[in-house]
Amino acid sequence: MATIETDIDLEALKKSGKRGRELVNFAFKELQYDGEKLLHTAIYAGAPHVNHIYAASMLGYSAATLRNWSSQSNGPIQPKRINGTPYWRMRDIRNLLDL
Repeated sequence: MATIETDIDLEALKKSGKRGRELVNFAFKELQYDGEKLLHTAIYAGAPHVNHIYAASMLGYSAATLRNWSSQSNGPIQPKRINGTPYWRMRDIRNLLDL
């Protein structure tokens, strides 16, 4: 796997006191991270999966595209359903992006 280098604010992430998906949510809503920064935050946080909005941002697609992939089962990756809600595996996102 590739070495991850990004300019995410590790101090702000640590100060938040959050972990996992809560930390990804904090980075998206409070720090307004998207795309590559959000991806690296999720990797840093060790989040096993993310919702379609975060996954779309990380992959550079619209949320509607990921919803279509999920409903039509025709995308390069498929979500894992947890209580009927689709969540996208970070492992699949990293593999798709070659990280």
